[in-house]
Amino acid sequence: MIRPLEAADWNAAIEIVNDCWRSLYAGFINPALLSGEGCRERAIQLEREFREQRLEEYVWEETGRVLGLLSAGDTADPDRPGAFEIWRLYLAPEARGKGAGRLLLAHAQRLARRRGCREMLIWAFRENTGALRFYEKHGCRRDRTEYLGPPYLACGVRFLKDI
Repeated sequence: MIRPLEAADWNAAIEIVNDCWRSLYAGFINPALLSGEGCRERAIQLEREFREQRLEEYVWEETGRVLGLLSAGDTADPDRPGAFEIWRLYLAPEARGKGAGRLLLAHAQRLARRRGCREMLIWAFRENTGALRFYEKHGCRRDRTEYLGPPYLACGVRFLKDI
């Protein structure tokens, strides 16, 4: 079930994000971002963002457990004014391969339509081949690849999807 993120979900959502960073991004992004300190800093930043409600935040819940997070809203990419951006789409390991990612992506597309957006975008790290395959499988097209520099020290791929 997809529902809005609540304050009681914050810790579970933060743990999912940090677990994904440690398990999926190791070996190709700045190791400092995967360290204990990096995860603590990300947790503080995520809690701040949740509190400020800058983005629309949703969770995937199954059997009473939060197993996924979707964060979406206006893009920060200046060359795509008016686009809707998925800022985060993360799943706990036990939720992967069960259709939750597809459902969260479809939910983001509905949110974008409600806002009157004509396109949606999402960035993924170039070496995160599972994410690249997922977005391509679901109708997203690669738009550009660029080196993201500090703090990531990795290349990102931007995907676009017409709404």
